[in-house]
Amino acid sequence: MVLASLKSSQEALSFPPTFLPQEWRFDNYLSLFDAVPFGLYYGNSIFVTVAATVGQVVTSLAAGYAFSRLHFRGRNVLFVVLLAALLVPFEVVFTPLMSLLASLGWLNTYQGLIIPNIPSILGVFLFRQFFEGFPSEIEDASRIDGAGVWRRFRSIMAPMAAPMVGSFAILAFVYNWNNFFFQFLAVNRTEFFTIPIGLSQLQSTHGTSFNLLMAGSTLAILPVFVVFLFFQRQIVTAMSGGLR
Repeated sequence: MVLASLKSSQEALSFPPTFLPQEWRFDNYLSLFDAVPFGLYYGNSIFVTVAATVGQVVTSLAAGYAFSRLHFRGRNVLFVVLLAALLVPFEVVFTPLMSLLASLGWLNTYQGLIIPNIPSILGVFLFRQFFEGFPSEIEDASRIDGAGVWRRFRSIMAPMAAPMVGSFAILAFVYNWNNFFFQFLAVNRTEFFTIPIGLSQLQSTHGTSFNLLMAGSTLAILPVFVVFLFFQRQIVTAMSGGLR
């Protein structure tokens, strides 16, 4: 993909294909930004993805703690209902969801792109399972010292969940960054287009410029690659037993 992005349009589609470019065309990346407002797409994707990811991590962390440590009426029933909702595909709910966004006036808005993606049942499940394996003695000791629910969550449980936070953050980031179907339905104005929609538009308008498509795809994967490098230690720690 990277090498194809540095070839001419003719060489990128030539057969048999060449491995290294015969002529290195670094200006393809400049041509990409001239062909479509790729910088705008990039900024929208970063803003929407970061906001939705932070929202998913915060709400899933709090809900997972509540389902694991707090005792309230109907806790297990509600958790089973949430897990059952995982079986419902998005194609079943996108029509009422789009109707809801339209009634709220949230189509072609940033809040329409972000808020519906903040709840994450998978995140709630992962954090609940993580807290279920957490030694209760540490929390009991803080309770004896007079720490309330919020203090125990903020000072003890949330910091100890850092490995799971890192693991879930990268999963949520990748999902929100690549969430083409929902974003394609929620916006149809260029100023709100994200990277997945922008690549789709680039393909429809410059489909024969395969080198530009590969340049756009190369830039599209860079944030995911950077996020993985940043969180890889937390991911390894979570997989090997984050409480050791």
